[in-house]
Amino acid sequence: MLTRMDSSYGASMAVTRHPTIRDQIANSLRRAIAELELQPGQLLIERELTERTGASRPSVREALRQLEAEGLIESRNGRGTYVRVLSLGEARDVYEVRAQLEGLAARLFCHRADDQTRARLARALDALRTATAAGDDHRAILEAQAEFYRALFDGAGNPVLDRTIQGLQVRVAQLRALTLGVDGRDRASLAEFERLHAAIDARDAGAAEREAAAHVQAAAEAMASAHGLLPSD
Repeated sequence: MLTRMDSSYGASMAVTRHPTIRDQIANSLRRAIAELELQPGQLLIERELTERTGASRPSVREALRQLEAEGLIESRNGRGTYVRVLSLGEARDVYEVRAQLEGLAARLFCHRADDQTRARLARALDALRTATAAGDDHRAILEAQAEFYRALFDGAGNPVLDRTIQGLQVRVAQLRALTLGVDGRDRASLAEFERLHAAIDARDAGAAEREAAAHVQAAAEAMASAHGLLPSD
């Protein structure tokens, strides 16, 4: 017979979840893929990954299976496991969704962001200006861009929107890193961020949405000219 449990049971059942070794390895590999430390099409050798992470081969294999399920790597029969290369068609699909999500985030930010989050967005833009002026540190540029977007989505105040973009985050970061290699893209991208921020600063939600979508469209065009780094369909 079932009985009602005392209302105090909730606290006693609370647990703290620590990342497993598999999760830690998977997170490290995701970051390396996003930042192009592991290049599209690169062969992943278990022995090297084991040495690099200090983890056991079974843990590395589990992490690789997890990333394969996420579509970030692929096994080729008899040839090994490789970082998956997005086709141009897949990249276009990502950009189409990203334009809608980031446009909505910019619109919502104009209506909902508090002064603290607006200041955080401005600081991220300042960091992006500094990194772009330095010219030779793509990682600093990518981190400043990532912080700008973290502030943008936090200020949008929509957890569902935030979770949706998180599902694309590794692919988006990977494409950002690829397009940054196009000559002059760093400066053009900075100008796009500045126009987006100006619209947000003016609290012009419509203009902010348009500028966010225009930035994504410009990134898509840069991706299409990125030295054939992505194969066609």
